[in-house]
Parts: sequence; C-alpha cells; structure tokens
Amino acid sequence: MPVVINEVVTDITPEPVPAIHAQAPQGATPVTQPEYELLQTLNLIQERQARLQFD
Repeated sequence: MPVVINEVVTDITPEPVPAIHAQAPQGATPVTQPEYELLQTLNLIQERQARLQFD
C-alpha cells in the first residue's frame, strides 16, 4: 500500500555569503591597467564561486 506524504518540515540554517569589499583594488595599491583588469576578473570569479556554493 503506497504512503502519501503531504507535508515536510525542515530546519535549514543558511550560511551568510561573505561580503565583497567595495574599495577598488587599484585604490589600495598602485597597479598597472592590465593588472587592475586581472584583479577585477579574479574578484568576479571569487564572487561567483561564493554564490554557487549556496545555489
């Protein structure tokens, strides 16, 4: 005889996503334009990795 479950209750505690600093890396240390673009790309990759951990 099949059993039908109408409701499931769970407790999930989400972990907060780490905040990305708003300060531009170029303002913190003097870097060239190609280095700055690389830093922007790396920051974007890290942000997406953090989001994918919770999706």
